[in-house]
Amino acid sequence: MTDQTTQLLAAIRTAQQQHERFKVGFWQFALNNLASEIPAAIITQFESLKMTHSEMEILSQLTTFKTNLVPYKTLQAQVSFSQGMFSRYINRLAKTELITKTKQPDNKKEVLLTITQTGRYVAKLHTRMHQLEQEHNEAVLAQFSKDEVQTTIKVLNSLNSNETEL
Repeated sequence: MTDQTTQLLAAIRTAQQQHERFKVGFWQFALNNLASEIPAAIITQFESLKMTHSEMEILSQLTTFKTNLVPYKTLQAQVSFSQGMFSRYINRLAKTELITKTKQPDNKKEVLLTITQTGRYVAKLHTRMHQLEQEHNEAVLAQFSKDEVQTTIKVLNSLNSNETEL
């Protein structure tokens, strides 16, 4: 069993590393494939931003609201970041002009967030990244039976549940 455990853990680490390489290589791929939909100036700006996945997640989340002005606290409640990290991300996104922050005229404490057009392009790239990743994963998993995939899920869930008992 020790040899199988070692092999399984090595495969998990390799999958994690591959996922990280995918995220790094994705941006150039996405920019190349969406170049016809995104103005050249925005592509140039985006390449210099060095954005984190968390920042792109915030931008994508902002695009899901029906209104353009989203209360800071409403958005914060929908993401899994600490208050401090969320605040840093919002400030950086505002500084890079991917979002704007405004205060309510009648309530100076309430901050409203608006995604800019450039921010919308970044959110589109982020969404496309996840679509491509999903397509890749489905293609890889297609070579296995549903039972094999289900067994793998069961093993991984079991490993994850035992992690908290350490």
